[in-house]
Amino acid sequence: RSPRHRLQLVESLAQHRRRHFSAPMTFQQPPAVRSQSSHGTEQRKSKGLTPRLFSRSKSSSRSAGAAPMRIEFRVVFRNGGVACDPFATYSDSALHAALMSALPEGMTGNLMPSTDSKGQPAVLVRAQASDINTMYELRSQVVSGDFMSALTRHLRSHVKSERRSQRLEISKRADAGQSTTGMPEPPAKDADLDSMEAGANEMTIMEEETVWEKIRLLLPWQNDEDKADAEMKSTKRELQQARQALKERRQQVAELEARCNELTERLATMSKEDCPASDAIESIPPPAAPAEEKYAEPEPVAEAPAAAVNNNPTAANYVALEELTPEQWQKIKDLKAAYLAAGGELDEYGDIFILRFLVDKDWKYEKALKKAKSTAAWRAKSGVNGFRKQIASGLVYNEIPNIKELFTTVAVSNAHSRTKAGDLMTFIDYGSLDVNKFFKLLDNSQYFDINNFILEYVSYHSDKLTQETGALVRQFMVIDAGGIGLAHVSLRMFIRFKPIMPLADLYYPELLGGARVLNAAWALHQGWKLVKPLLSKQIQDMVGILDCKHTPGALLKVADPEAVPDFYGGTCTTIPRPAVDWYPKAGMEGVDAAAICPGKKLGAYMRRTLAPDGAPLSSGTK
Repeated sequence: RSPRHRLQLVESLAQHRRRHFSAPMTFQQPPAVRSQSSHGTEQRKSKGLTPRLFSRSKSSSRSAGAAPMRIEFRVVFRNGGVACDPFATYSDSALHAALMSALPEGMTGNLMPSTDSKGQPAVLVRAQASDINTMYELRSQVVSGDFMSALTRHLRSHVKSERRSQRLEISKRADAGQSTTGMPEPPAKDADLDSMEAGANEMTIMEEETVWEKIRLLLPWQNDEDKADAEMKSTKRELQQARQALKERRQQVAELEARCNELTERLATMSKEDCPASDAIESIPPPAAPAEEKYAEPEPVAEAPAAAVNNNPTAANYVALEELTPEQWQKIKDLKAAYLAAGGELDEYGDIFILRFLVDKDWKYEKALKKAKSTAAWRAKSGVNGFRKQIASGLVYNEIPNIKELFTTVAVSNAHSRTKAGDLMTFIDYGSLDVNKFFKLLDNSQYFDINNFILEYVSYHSDKLTQETGALVRQFMVIDAGGIGLAHVSLRMFIRFKPIMPLADLYYPELLGGARVLNAAWALHQGWKLVKPLLSKQIQDMVGILDCKHTPGALLKVADPEAVPDFYGGTCTTIPRPAVDWYPKAGMEGVDAAAICPGKKLGAYMRRTLAPDGAPLSSGTK
């Protein structure tokens, strides 16, 4: 078509639009809203009625001259991510000018300081218009966020203009030699305006006192906060589920432990046939070949005992102080200084204490230094330095906290006598342990401290004997496993012993010289499988496990007969000195003479000396 024809078509369309859309657009209220009675007003509030979309209506009673409608909402400003009070930062004139610039044409309004539902500083915006179309235009801008963008844009512009004027005025006064005192000093730069953002919430539309619509808007930056809240709620829910699962698992463990204790009592009587717990231990042949093969760990045989068990493990690593070279003494001196620098503490036997680290690492200084530093840190953290000071000040064995309670649950004789190599020999009758009483009288923390005290006691006296004899003294452990059952290798026993099993290996180098486990039944082998991974290969090689058949006379290979109790084939019938002066005994305060040293082997042997009047055993003592 020609340009003339196109012009005629546009004019025709314009006339058509003026003819059909010249009537004012009005708001159609629901019938319930039209009632002006007080009852109708309350009904509208209770039902929370909202207006329809605006439309033309021939029957509408509203026109452009109707009473003005009001809209109010709160705007929260943030600067640098922190909610701020714009009235304290910007001038009232700039804020009002920005508001009038942002409002749609035909609307008036004002703003004042306020707070939102979270207590943050906010601006209460109140606007009014007589035209419903203009009102809903503002409503849509607020909901979409366009109004806040326009408001912040205009606010930046007005504030920058004010600051520019202030700078010019200050400059003119300064050039004219006039005083600028009292004039506000604007910022040198307007960077604070670039990080400003705003968001609206809590919008309300009303006419007179009638609320037509309430909207709770989400601030633009609240999406991240909602995500964080959702993640927190999800984490709390998972934690609650995990706690419930843990509670159920603990109940299952308690039921299984009760079942294990029940089976232990049954098994204890059955195991007596394989390994009788009596004073005179006789060699008993294995009951059946398959069972013996199933539970046998490396077991010494008569033809080649030395190949299976080292009868004198300390002899292979014998250390005489007079044979140390000047280079070795220099290493001791250097390591001693490094240990003290790492926070360690040493006493009069400090050289012997440091010597053990170097012997343990075959005189490799760097490896010994690493272990010495970790030991210094552990000793400072665990408090065992204080234990050693108490022992050096004269604390004796029977004064160790809770040691008297321990003596009523198990028969144990620390530092009883000396081996042929000069090591201190300790006896423990593990089968005499009353497991239930052990847990009733001592909690895990108390037993942990008892164990550390005993380690310190043996360590101190080993260092002292080393200084006196001129040869490195260690400890030789003898553990009698006769009569043990599942209760002795149960989960709760493993939990109690697990923290203390590695301590001697990690922080007391060269304190253990060897160990023998006597009268070992099948249950002991199961327990050894649990404990073995907690120990180093060096410690594992020092342990020899002997069954009932090979127990008699085994200790005579590592110690003289007068150092071995008579029920193990030796000639010693009473506890020798100085050990007898250390132990709790009848007549001491807090010692239960009727329950001290349970058991019919080591316990009976110790009671000859510690309870010479023949104090009767408590019922149920093994």
